[in-house]
Amino acid sequence: MSNPSYSRADILASDQTLIDGINKNLALLPPSFRVNKQQITPQVVITTLQGRITTGKAVVDAETAHTAAVKADKDERVQTKPVVDGFKHMVIAMFANEPGVLKDMGLSAPRPAEKSAATKAKAAEKAQQTRQAVGTKGKKQKKAAIAAEHATQANPAQAEPPATPAAPVAQPAPAGKPQS
Repeated sequence: MSNPSYSRADILASDQTLIDGINKNLALLPPSFRVNKQQITPQVVITTLQGRITTGKAVVDAETAHTAAVKADKDERVQTKPVVDGFKHMVIAMFANEPGVLKDMGLSAPRPAEKSAATKAKAAEKAQQTRQAVGTKGKKQKKAAIAAEHATQANPAQAEPPATPAAPVAQPAPAGKPQS
C-alpha cells in the first residue's frame, strides 16, 4: 500500500474521479442511503463534491494570484529602490540638524560609527610604527618614506645589500700559556 498524497491538486483530482465514478455507475448505486441519520442520494454526494472542487479551485486561483501579486510587489520595489533611497539620502542630508523633520518622515540622522577598543588600539600601534619609521617630515617626504618602507617590507632581498663573507677574526692567545 502506497502513502496517500495530500496535495491540493491530488485531492481535487480525487473528488473529480469520485464524481465521474458516481455518474458512470449511477444505475448500480442505491437511490438513497443513510449517512449520519440523514437520507442522502448520489446526486447530493455529487453536489457536495462539486462544492468542494469549486472552493478548492478558488484556493488554487487565490494562491496563483497571491504569488503573482508578491512577485509584482518585489519587482516594483527593486525597480523603485534607487529613487526612494536617493530621496531619503537627500532628505537626511538637508535636515540632518532638524530631527523633528526627519522624524515626521520616519527617518533619523545617521550616527557616527563607533570604533571598538581593539580597532583604536590597532590604529594607535600602526601610527606609532609609522612615526618611528618615518619620523617628523612634511607631507611629500612622509609619503615617499612610507612608500619606501612598504617597498622594503614587500621585497626584503632588495632592501639589504648582499652579504659578503667576513674575513676570519684572529683570536688572541689564551693568557697563561707562552707562545712559541
